[in-house]
Amino acid sequence: MPTATTTTTSPASVISLKASPSPSSSSAATTLRSLYPRAARAFLQRDVALTHSLLTSAFSLLGPPASVVSVNDALASQRRKWDILRITFETTLYSSPPSAQDPDHLPPALRANLMLSPEPLLATLHNRSLQLFTPADSPQKPSSAFLPSQILVTLVLASLKLDCTDVGRSMIEDWLAKHGQEEIADDPKGHAKVLELYCLHVLPRLRDWDYAEDFLTYERELPPDVRQVCVSSCLF
Repeated sequence: MPTATTTTTSPASVISLKASPSPSSSSAATTLRSLYPRAARAFLQRDVALTHSLLTSAFSLLGPPASVVSVNDALASQRRKWDILRITFETTLYSSPPSAQDPDHLPPALRANLMLSPEPLLATLHNRSLQLFTPADSPQKPSSAFLPSQILVTLVLASLKLDCTDVGRSMIEDWLAKHGQEEIADDPKGHAKVLELYCLHVLPRLRDWDYAEDFLTYERELPPDVRQVCVSSCLF
């Protein structure tokens, strides 16, 4: 997760996109690829208004996948990249807000975030990501079954950053409970990364050593070397 502190703003409106009202996935992906470096640079340069403007423009082109069979559509990688940037940006702004005279110059959505306590903010970010990745034709409500591991890791790191470890734990446990419920491509490396974060960072912060040790006793999807590191961490 990037760690720049977003503390300054500059005047900017939503960036105008030269695209048709209903751009094709390929043209939307091209536009999104061209916008992303600008958004990442604006974030690292602490330009709050421009970062927010570019994010708003990007998500005007990004919606949920149309169906379960199209989860990995032409916009899948862009959906992940932009959501990671959005979560990181908003979490960073929340943890290091502008000085007292600056909040009135923030876009309304960002001002609203600053008025929330950490737990509701994280719940809002989590629910928004669930809505973004759950297919539009899914009969169930937005579900962690469709949440990519990279997004989950970003959300959990945000919960650790805001000292809401219990929230991060709940996110992971909900994701693990729903893992494999939908017929989508498996991601063994991503799954291992989530388990590593859970065992090495989340449970230790909660001092739940016994549960971590029990969990590792029955967990069989971690690579042996990672498992050994986790077990050693629990023991010492």
